[in-house]
Amino acid sequence: MSNLITINQKNVVVKEYNGQRVVTFKDIDLCHGRPQGTASRNFRENRQHFIDGIDFYSVDLTNDEIRRQFGVGKNAGRTVTAVTESGYLMLVKSFTDNLAWQVQRALVNNYFRAPKPAADSTLKLQIQQERAHAMLMNAKARALKTIMQTVGDKHLSGIAAQVFGLTALEEVTGRRIDYRPECGKLYSAEDIAAEVGSNRITVGKRATQAGLKTDEYGITILSKSEHSPKQVPVFMYNEKGRAAVMALFEKEV
Repeated sequence: MSNLITINQKNVVVKEYNGQRVVTFKDIDLCHGRPQGTASRNFRENRQHFIDGIDFYSVDLTNDEIRRQFGVGKNAGRTVTAVTESGYLMLVKSFTDNLAWQVQRALVNNYFRAPKPAADSTLKLQIQQERAHAMLMNAKARALKTIMQTVGDKHLSGIAAQVFGLTALEEVTGRRIDYRPECGKLYSAEDIAAEVGSNRITVGKRATQAGLKTDEYGITILSKSEHSPKQVPVFMYNEKGRAAVMALFEKEV
């Protein structure tokens, strides 16, 4: 997209400051075909009528980028006067020839008040979309890291690691994976405790003492802790494990 606007057959580089378009004294003299220094002289002679921050800005030339934008060389001083639309109209009051009226109209309508191209909003939308995509990719990368760490957790059973990995991959890729390893119906310690009239802690201790927390009798999965957001290993019993644990309690009867 070009940053030049033609006024009176002269190319003016578009300049913006503090969210609005501005021109320099040099731009004004160029467009009106006046000797260099005319606009700055008018400004100095009527300085008391111009309000800083409304009719003009004193822009600090702090780096080369700002100097290039305002067309100022390195030896031109530390500041440049950026004239707003209101300041421009005040400056050219003394320009009353026919050409001056034409240039004023062209500068106001085609420069100061020119509508911003639709490409600006399109570019902003594109930047927002790219930013959202980058955030999504970062989130997926973190999720994938968690997957790799969790799948390698020594507490997880092989089947549980497969199920967790497949489920997490669905979240990361956004695609459903139909395959799941067969593990049958599973029972928690609380489920079995309710059947034998005990509690989950006692069920867990008995099962551990009897050596029942193996792949033969169930699987170890990760479940949210009751007292924190952390994931903790929990043993889930299969049908054989359920029957074995219930048998431990039947022996007490």
